[in-house]
Amino acid sequence: MIKRLVPALFVLAFVVGPAADAVQQKQLDVPYVPTKYPVVDEMLRIAKIDKTDIVYDLGCGDGRLVIGAAQKFGARGVGFDIDPERIQECKENAAKAGVTSRVQFFEQDLFTADFHEASAMTIYLLTSVNLKLRPKLLRELRPGSRLVSHNFGMGEWKADESSEVMVDDISHEVYLWVIPANVSGVWTWTMGKPANKCEMTIAQSFQVPAGTLKVDGVATEIKDLTLKGDKVRFVIERPVEAKLVPMVFEGKAQGHTIAGTVKFQAGGKELSWEWKASRNPATEKPIDVDSSRTPFSISR
Repeated sequence: MIKRLVPALFVLAFVVGPAADAVQQKQLDVPYVPTKYPVVDEMLRIAKIDKTDIVYDLGCGDGRLVIGAAQKFGARGVGFDIDPERIQECKENAAKAGVTSRVQFFEQDLFTADFHEASAMTIYLLTSVNLKLRPKLLRELRPGSRLVSHNFGMGEWKADESSEVMVDDISHEVYLWVIPANVSGVWTWTMGKPANKCEMTIAQSFQVPAGTLKVDGVATEIKDLTLKGDKVRFVIERPVEAKLVPMVFEGKAQGHTIAGTVKFQAGGKELSWEWKASRNPATEKPIDVDSSRTPFSISR
C-alpha cells in the first residue's frame, strides 16, 4: 500500500492594484476538490461535535461538512465560500438533506467574516493561508473552541491532537487545536491564614504556558502548569502542619480573572479553598503576532 499526501486545490482571489483597498478580483485558478466523506466524518469526530455546537466551515465547497454536522449531530452550521456557484450548490444540498433550518451559507471573504459565534471550525486550506488566518482565529474564536484542519498545519502552533485517514490508498491527516485563553502576564492573589501574597508571571506561546511564582517575595516552584482552552491547572508545595503538601490549583480564565479552587490534604482530609487571581491588564502579551501577514480571499 502506497501512502501519499495529496495537496488541496484552491480557488484564490487576489487583491489587485497598488492601493490597500483596491477592488478584489475573483480568479478561478484551479478546480474545486471536495474533502472525501471518510475525512469529513473524522473531522467531525475529532472535534467532538454535538447538538450544542455552531460549526463554521471556511471555504465550504458543496457544504458537506456543515450539512454533515447538522444531519448527524444536530449541530447548527455556517459555511463561507467566495464562489457563488459553490454557495448555490450548498443551499441545494442542504435542502436535499432537510437541514435548511440549521445551516447558512455566505458568499464572503474569509478575512471579513466574523468568527465569534463559532464553537467549532473546519478548514481545508494551504499552510500559507492558515498562517495568515492564524491571528484572526486566535483573536475571534472563544477559548475552548475546536479548530480542525484537513492536511495542513499552523506552523509553530502545534496541534493538540492528530489522526490519519486512508482513502483509496491515500493518506489524509486531520489536525485538532483547542483555542487557548490568553493567560500571559502577572497574576496576583492571597491565600491562607495569615494571608500569603502570591504573584505568578506567565509567558505563553499559543497553548503552552510557562510560569514563575513568588509567595511573599520568595521564589516558589510551579509544577505541571497546563492550559486547555480556558482551564488552568498547576501545583505548588506549601507548608501545612509543619510539612510540605502539594496544593492543586484549578481555575477558569475569563478576561483578567482566573477563578477556581485549591485542593490539598491536611489532617487526613482533603480540603478545598476558593481561589481567585487577578491580572494586571498592562502585562498581557499577544500569544501570536506577525504583522507581515496580509489578508486575501480564498475558496476551496
